[in-house]
Amino acid sequence: MSQTWKIRFSDQNPKVIETGIRPYHFFKDSISLVNEQREPYGAVLDFHETSSFFNYLDFTTHDIAEVMEVDPSTLFRWKKEDRKLSKSLTKNLLEMDQIIAKGIRIFGSEALLSQWLHTPNSALGDQKPVTLLKNPYQISLVDQALEAISWGNIL
Repeated sequence: MSQTWKIRFSDQNPKVIETGIRPYHFFKDSISLVNEQREPYGAVLDFHETSSFFNYLDFTTHDIAEVMEVDPSTLFRWKKEDRKLSKSLTKNLLEMDQIIAKGIRIFGSEALLSQWLHTPNSALGDQKPVTLLKNPYQISLVDQALEAISWGNIL
């Protein structure tokens, strides 16, 4: 986890320094997203904030609609209205983002993690990890696979 330090060099110039492992990758800069302990706290994301996240996962409109549990035509309206997501959808996306942040730390780059996410994995029933991320009940399977890799298992 990351730590935030507030250092005052003068009354007018406080500096904030963040050290350590960041728990999120795509949503790390959403200030309203976290409390002072850097944990989600009643957070909600705007739909427009998810675009780079879904682009990285190479999700189609149909895939995004599946994750959001809405009709694909609804996504266009959400984008136009700059809709805020529900807390439960936000929670699922943040869990997925934590998995991505962990995977990047383990693999060393976004590109290597992306390659792993899009490759069928025998430990996951010959499914692609990115496919499992679409289901909130299967996110933990991807997390377990990454945890095993971090301890030296080859998956």
